[in-house]
Amino acid sequence: MEFDYSEQDMPQTRHQMPKEMGEGWFQSFHLPLNMVIRRGIVHFKPEISGTLLPVATIEEKFWEPVLCVQSARKGRVILLGQGLGDGFIFGQNNCLFEHIDVRDSIVKLDASENLEMTTLLIGDSVLRELLGNEYAQALLVALRVEPISAISVNNVPQHINNLLHSSIPDHLTGNIAKLHIQAKILDYLCALAQYFVGAVDNPQPESEIQARIIQMHDDLLQLEGKVPSLNELAKQYDLTVRILKEGFTKMYGKSVFSYISEVRLNEAHATLLKSDMPMKIIAKNLGYSHVNHFISAFGKQFGYSPGSLRKKK
Repeated sequence: MEFDYSEQDMPQTRHQMPKEMGEGWFQSFHLPLNMVIRRGIVHFKPEISGTLLPVATIEEKFWEPVLCVQSARKGRVILLGQGLGDGFIFGQNNCLFEHIDVRDSIVKLDASENLEMTTLLIGDSVLRELLGNEYAQALLVALRVEPISAISVNNVPQHINNLLHSSIPDHLTGNIAKLHIQAKILDYLCALAQYFVGAVDNPQPESEIQARIIQMHDDLLQLEGKVPSLNELAKQYDLTVRILKEGFTKMYGKSVFSYISEVRLNEAHATLLKSDMPMKIIAKNLGYSHVNHFISAFGKQFGYSPGSLRKKK
């Protein structure tokens, strides 16, 4: 498989990989500010778990040096090629950064876990226009990808990676989708630069805290199953437990767990009305350890049991 750094978008396309290995797809968007973002997902067959699979050859030549960011939400990736020594490995807790004008490498995937990866390419001229020459140069140095042809793996907080992984929407198309992606990438660049370099002007800690809480709120609405503890959430979004609790209550009027419980029970109410999904499955999807806990919480919120609602339907 070869990738082409062209100005053409690439819709969701299936990976050309043997069926005995699994299946997957990738897509690519070329954005107005001369950035390219790609997303790839691979689901491996259980019988090949634990093997390393060479799945792609990347050969690209750019019209100017680019900063290439590769981040995996799930899975583990090994990048091999000339001048890369033993190769570079990155996964959920770190990202791979390259500052290059040519790419010639082989990608291997660890089949122990399904893969979900996002790649971002930004031309030097765009990076310097957005951040300013001095700040862009400081970021490249902090990422350890200066001079050109440098490559490094750096730890990046999860709340920053989430901005990149959530940039490609599943519910939008056309120019609206590109506008959404562009906005998310700009947020990601700001967060990345601030984390590795620091603020150029006076920092705005309140705005930063609000941005992280909003991101946490959006992520929790997409989450199924048990909600992480406050300590886990605080660690994931780089906040203290006190600031997280007070900030969320101030912005949304309820504690984290009360708010998410209310949202999920409203979703359960709608599910009971429009489907015959077993109540045990609904309770499990909402994170309840036992269906009786779900029934009790449902009754407290609505004043009647989920069983009586289903009978009325």
